[in-house]
Amino acid sequence: MTGVEELLAADLTGKRLVRVTTAWHHYADDEPTLLHLWLRLEGLGPVLFHTPGTGLSLRVDPPHGPYAMGEHGEVSVVDDPPGVPLTRFVGQQIRSVREIGYDDGRVGFTAGLTLHFPGGGVHLRALDDELEITPARPATPGGRGLLRRRSG
Repeated sequence: MTGVEELLAADLTGKRLVRVTTAWHHYADDEPTLLHLWLRLEGLGPVLFHTPGTGLSLRVDPPHGPYAMGEHGEVSVVDDPPGVPLTRFVGQQIRSVREIGYDDGRVGFTAGLTLHFPGGGVHLRALDDELEITPARPATPGGRGLLRRRSG
């Protein structure tokens, strides 16, 4: 695959993660915020996980370089950043991908993905044009997740 090509979540299944690349927005003394995420996948190349305002989109697109934004800060680009939960899965194959959907009755879209690797998993969620990456809870025996009910 070459150039910019839209992907489906299912296209990621079975691909080996070769590298994680992130772009971070730095502004003043604030904590850097994740701006872009690329997963270099064997057989696909660099896959950009993008939050175009509503939902999450995937496309084959190479990482950009760092750049300055004048009074709005700067953007740094980092390969295999140690603090990003996906980095620990470099070298592993994606076993499965589950879409996290959003539907309020008027509009529906893919709000995120859960990627499962042999060593665990991660959630990638699009939240108001920001990307959140969190470790996925291990599945319980029988393949069912935990459901806790609040009493009250």
